[in-house]
Amino acid sequence: MKMLFSSSDLAEVKRLRRKLFAAGIQCQVRQNPVAHGVFGTPSLPELWITDHERILKALKLFGKQRLSQMTVIVPKD
Repeated sequence: MKMLFSSSDLAEVKRLRRKLFAAGIQCQVRQNPVAHGVFGTPSLPELWITDHERILKALKLFGKQRLSQMTVIVPKD
């Protein structure tokens, strides 16, 4: 499982999750309550993708405008 996206806007994270599910990409929204306030930063909702093989397909669904605002790191496994 790999983290795909994080935002302070939970509604946006949930909307993207629905979009991925509609495309057949399994994912989950997570928020780590333990990390809340660690190092002075709030815990943000995160969108995690189950099958890392589908990361590129998922990113394409985000659209060019959203991708231009994101830093995307795709590690070699």
